Amino acid sequence: MRRLFKSRQWKVFVVTVAISAPIFALSLFSQVFLLLTMSLALTMVLKPLVDFLENKGIPRPAAILGLYVVIGGASIIGLIVLYPIIVFQSSSLSASFDSEHLSVMLSKLSTSIAHQVPYIKPAAINERMNGLLARAAQSAEAMATSAVGIAASLIIVPFITFFLLNDYYKMQKAIIENVPNKYFEMSLNVVSKLEEQISKFIRGTCIESFCVAILYAIAYNIIGVHYAIILGIIGGIMNIIPFAGPFIGALPVLAVSVVQVGDLSMLIPIAISTVVVQQLDQFFVQPTVFSKIMSIHPLTMFLVILIGGELLGVMGMVLSIPIYTIILVTAKETNWGLKSYRITQ
Repeated sequence: MRRLFKSRQWKVFVVTVAISAPIFALSLFSQVFLLLTMSLALTMVLKPLVDFLENKGIPRPAAILGLYVVIGGASIIGLIVLYPIIVFQSSSLSASFDSEHLSVMLSKLSTSIAHQVPYIKPAAINERMNGLLARAAQSAEAMATSAVGIAASLIIVPFITFFLLNDYYKMQKAIIENVPNKYFEMSLNVVSKLEEQISKFIRGTCIESFCVAILYAIAYNIIGVHYAIILGIIGGIMNIIPFAGPFIGALPVLAVSVVQVGDLSMLIPIAISTVVVQQLDQFFVQPTVFSKIMSIHPLTMFLVILIGGELLGVMGMVLSIPIYTIILVTAKETNWGLKSYRITQ
């Protein structure tokens, strides 16, 4: 037993658990975990810019505040340009889903389906659709209420991000200083590799979502679906969710198309557009953006995402790959460090 506790494998296990255990503990507090995750993501995105400005002689707090001003200004300009389009499309979209319009549309759709499938009665289809619509409305209301609460909490994110950016190297130094001397170089290497991998993954995910949103907006505009910009943005955001994201993002598009034309005639063009965008994402966007950041077997990725979804729902699916990467990199680099520096001997 004593030999086991002195072995390299045992030390790799202990270090991996020490790093991954706090992540799983925080995941039990979903809202706090979400805020910290978003703050960490922003920190990883902005850190290279803050470091660059600090190296140019600008104090770190001033560099962070300057970036906040620039990002805030760019956001305001973007809103000024896009706000009228988004508001117009949103108001038009809301008007399209008023009860009278929906009632007429559902009646036509029921008749069309009954005409294609004669043994189904239009009244039964209409009743079933109205029931689904009522449940969808209740779900949408609950989601809207939840979204308002989350949006209010997100105000805290810039403050957390500011302190993470400002004290990043102080926190890193405090962690390293508490490591025994013989583990110093190994620990520094593990922290450096983790930072590198997480930063690349987060920046890559943001760029990928932006590119996919543009591709969706272009595709929906080509096939003639209304509100292409809003639907493209939704598709880009949903693309963050592995596997299920594209299907979830396609549902609002299908709903809008049914309201727009009154039947399911746009189902095939929407399906083709989704497949084309996903193929472009997988074969061009992802390889270009991520450039082999992670070498994970597809089956392993699938299982990791399923486990994440089972444990934490949608949030678990989104965070499963980065958490798995943290565990994998920690174990790999710890094993390499112990072996290379002959610490176990």
